[in-house]
Amino acid sequence: MSKRLRIFIAAGAPVLAAVILLLRNYIIGLKRFFPECSFHRLTGYWCSGCGNTRSVEALLHGHIFTAIRNNATMPFLSLLLILLYFENLGALFGRDIKLLPRKWLFWGPVIGIFIVYFIVRNFIPVLAPIS
Repeated sequence: MSKRLRIFIAAGAPVLAAVILLLRNYIIGLKRFFPECSFHRLTGYWCSGCGNTRSVEALLHGHIFTAIRNNATMPFLSLLLILLYFENLGALFGRDIKLLPRKWLFWGPVIGIFIVYFIVRNFIPVLAPIS
């Protein structure tokens, strides 16, 4: 990755985060335009995307545990983005740090855990999104 792109990311990401936080009420208001999950309405089971909107809303309000409860995907992806940002920042200053594992030995089980989570949350009410 070019140094110019790294600088753009290092400067742009905090600005983007600040804009998102300033406009969070407007962004949260957009959820009224999202349709209800057809899969959940027809079957009564939660799909892998059920709870993502509520999870993002909880993250924007700083309620991390509520976000995880609604759908663990969004907090997990947010953590990945933060770690990648710090890797980029380190590379910008000449430090090649790897905060995220790059091996399939790590990511295979993580993906497997998420698949099991998406299935099991339909049968254990504590794991289901908050309605």
